Amino acid sequence: MRLSTSQLNSVMLTSMQTSTTGVNKSFMQMSSGERMLKPSDDPLGSVQLMMLDREQANINQFQKNISNLEAQLGQAESHLDASNNAVLRAQELVTSVLNGSNSTTAGREAIATELDAILEQLTDIANSKNPNGDYIFAGTLTDTQPVAKDPATGEYAFMGNHDQRMVQVAESMTIPANQTAGEIFFAGGSDIFNTLDQLVTDLRDPSVVQDELKTSVTSAQSTIDDTMGSINQVWTEVGGQRNAMTMVDGSHQDNKLLNDKLIGEVKDLDYSEAILEMNTQMAALQATQMTYSKIQNLSLFKLM
Repeated sequence: MRLSTSQLNSVMLTSMQTSTTGVNKSFMQMSSGERMLKPSDDPLGSVQLMMLDREQANINQFQKNISNLEAQLGQAESHLDASNNAVLRAQELVTSVLNGSNSTTAGREAIATELDAILEQLTDIANSKNPNGDYIFAGTLTDTQPVAKDPATGEYAFMGNHDQRMVQVAESMTIPANQTAGEIFFAGGSDIFNTLDQLVTDLRDPSVVQDELKTSVTSAQSTIDDTMGSINQVWTEVGGQRNAMTMVDGSHQDNKLLNDKLIGEVKDLDYSEAILEMNTQMAALQATQMTYSKIQNLSLFKLM
């Protein structure tokens, strides 16, 4: 079979072009540190990378959710701690109401004044806001003050709802981001606000004698016990949720490290192999160039 000069040139140029492409690819791989420069270099590996990158993005979002939720629950836990301390002090004061030493007008006023301050403190806690200006304990009605006193009736009422905002912290796990003033301070159909308010009123009413205070004190003690139970129940739930998030976050960290390793195995360049491949391609290119140079000095007649 005879080869024309144009055919021979075409074969040699194609060979040099292939070798040059291989050398350039090796240079680009070593420059980027990645063995895949485009999806077609490894279609299966590209699919694996896409799936791993998606999983990493999901994990990053879950961890962001956990971080935000940790801040919210930490704030709630701080308020629950303050509420518990306030109610404990109210319990001490209520128990002391019937002591003989507090039967005087001055003694009753001193207790009423401190209970009034505790009532105001609990109201402030129930109406706490987060840094964004949303009410923490209003359920999903975050722009509504959860505890308010009706000026017409003089009664405290819960104005929020009992709904919880659920936050996804893992593929199949959600955790509530909020607790409500309803479940904390209005447990069992009674509430600490109106109970303390009534006791303060009775303490300041001279017509209510010491024996008649027993009914108000008994009611207050029962409500305080219920409220302390509610506070501690919610507090325990929040603590458990924070512990669960810590464990989930640790699992996310482990999965991220594993995914990084898998991504590296698929994506990262083996420099030893790359250098060997580049040397092979350069040797092939040089050999082709030398052969082509020699052939150009010969005629097809001499070759035949």
